[in-house]
Amino acid sequence: MNLDNFKNTWQQQNSVNESAITINQSLLSETKVNKQINELNNMKWARIIESAVFFFIIVLLGQYIAKNVSVSAPVISALILAVFAIAGLAGNIGQIVHIANVDYAKPISQVQKDIYRLCSHKLQLTKLLLMSVPFYMAYVFIGFDVLFEIDLYAHLEQHMVWFYSVSSLLLLIITSCVLAKLNYKNIATPWVKSSIAFIVGERLVTMAQFINNIDSTDS
Repeated sequence: MNLDNFKNTWQQQNSVNESAITINQSLLSETKVNKQINELNNMKWARIIESAVFFFIIVLLGQYIAKNVSVSAPVISALILAVFAIAGLAGNIGQIVHIANVDYAKPISQVQKDIYRLCSHKLQLTKLLLMSVPFYMAYVFIGFDVLFEIDLYAHLEQHMVWFYSVSSLLLLIITSCVLAKLNYKNIATPWVKSSIAFIVGERLVTMAQFINNIDSTDS
């Protein structure tokens, strides 16, 4: 084989290798896009189910309030829980709309950022719903009335009313402080990382760490 033939053979081999690399990169990108589509579809169906549950709760609470129109602890409790249920329904509908508007034609990095924003929204929604924890007596009051037809508040002694009021206030302060820390910016903190992973998934925690590193580098 002379030198010219060797050069031609080498160039042809390089062209074949470059073509193979291009095809493999295209397949890899397509695989990643399909994975993102599946994840978003799973998120969408989860939000649809949650929306149906919240709607059902709102209907039940609305019927309860309409049936028991009065200024009483159970009715006020139902109003409080209805507000949180409406917030949950609105948040889930918003997520469904955002998921439907994700453009899969964008680069993979941009789609990942869209999912990151969606999961940030999901985290904020979860934190909002967790703010119902300090109002735990609302669940108790309405539960006693629905199950036993007893207005528990009317049977509480004054010192117990103060006890539940103070405990609710303390829970409000503690919950607010904890939820303020529950942020992607604090993802390096072990308990924050574990909590966020439980709420939105481990893979999104990794994505959050990656995006936070990019943001810190840019700044």
